[in-house]
Amino acid sequence: MSSDMEKKRTSSRRPSSKPAQSSGSADDLTNKNLGKFAIVKKIGSGGMGAVYLAKDTFLDRTVALKILPAEKAENPTLVKRFRSEAKAAALLNDDHIVKVYESGEIDGLNYISMEYIDGIDVSDLIRRKGTVSVKRSIDIIRQIALALQHAYETNIVHRDIKPSNFMITREGVVKLADMGLARAIDEATETSITRAGSTVGTVDYMAPEQARNSKAADIRSDIYSLGCAWFHMLTGKPPYHEGSVTNKLQAHAISPIPDLRKLNENVPMGVVAIISQMMAKKPEERYQTPKALLADLENANILRSERFRPSPHCPPKKSGW
Repeated sequence: MSSDMEKKRTSSRRPSSKPAQSSGSADDLTNKNLGKFAIVKKIGSGGMGAVYLAKDTFLDRTVALKILPAEKAENPTLVKRFRSEAKAAALLNDDHIVKVYESGEIDGLNYISMEYIDGIDVSDLIRRKGTVSVKRSIDIIRQIALALQHAYETNIVHRDIKPSNFMITREGVVKLADMGLARAIDEATETSITRAGSTVGTVDYMAPEQARNSKAADIRSDIYSLGCAWFHMLTGKPPYHEGSVTNKLQAHAISPIPDLRKLNENVPMGVVAIISQMMAKKPEERYQTPKALLADLENANILRSERFRPSPHCPPKKSGW
């Protein structure tokens, strides 16, 4: 039920130029060469393989290199999912989305060369600080909403919106990472990674309709997940964090949204109202586009007025659902 959680962590170490042969496995490529990539060290890992800090010796730039292990390349579904990440990300060009430079195969290993983020992800930020301040959380959510608006305009659904996929640079820019579960709404470019009735995503943040059928997910599902992530940032816990996977999925589907102000009395009612609309059980009752959400996020009244009311949910102008 959970997707990969590869994280690009802070590192000041420069990539090594020491030549070496690839081991042919993603188990230990530290200080090895994979084609033109001089690998420094592993900086993340997950179900789909490992992420390394590396230097592209041809272009003389530091990259995050995601590698699918050779043994996983024997699974056509995993290969398709891995390659779809590069394909989906290649369609996106936004300052708030981690850039993919290229993808391919070297010595039997599928790889994706990505922008290296010298910073921290929001999941780590929560672990360090317990909660995120209201003002900073609004700024983070606003920047992710900008990324989602670009994805929406490109007909891409992310399907795994969660704090560990929000990368913050040293300059404070927030970037959305990990397009591994993303799919194009246009059926002509559908990757067929999931079947009707199957589920992909991360249960702590998953919209009810996505839990029932991953192909039913659309931009409103991503907005629901973003609301859950915001709740987590403000309280230190996802909204439905207790019990088994089944219990969590049922809670997302039928349980009322927990009282945010009981968990953090510093959260203004305006913010509570926005999160409540983001996390509405029915997609048609949520914000219909990130642009509509952004309009409310940029309203100063959400911080100082208890009478703030979210914008009416209006049908999107674009079809495709």
